[in-house]
Amino acid sequence: ETDDVKWMEIAEASMKEMETCAAHAPSNYKHKFLLLQAECAFLSGEDNDAAKLYDSAIKAADDNGFIQDQAVACERAGIFHMKRGNTSTASHYYGQAHNAYLKLGAEKKAS
Repeated sequence: ETDDVKWMEIAEASMKEMETCAAHAPSNYKHKFLLLQAECAFLSGEDNDAAKLYDSAIKAADDNGFIQDQAVACERAGIFHMKRGNTSTASHYYGQAHNAYLKLGAEKKAS
């Protein structure tokens, strides 16, 4: 078994576990599951899905008060858009991440 296959199996099992958690306690896990889905879509080249899933993850984290997860989702969305060559949109998400990190008191991360 190659390392790629092994890691895919681990990722799939983790996604299923997170999906179960999100179904049972959506206010605590939905945003995390959405972010994992966004990352998978990003890695699979499904750009439209990835963009929508990042936005959904950011909103769900914000709606439920998970500022730290919102910051991470914004940062990942910025990376996604930067890699797609959309620097203006990336800058917007990096700005949101910066503000969320400052709200957390994570000045060094924000700088």
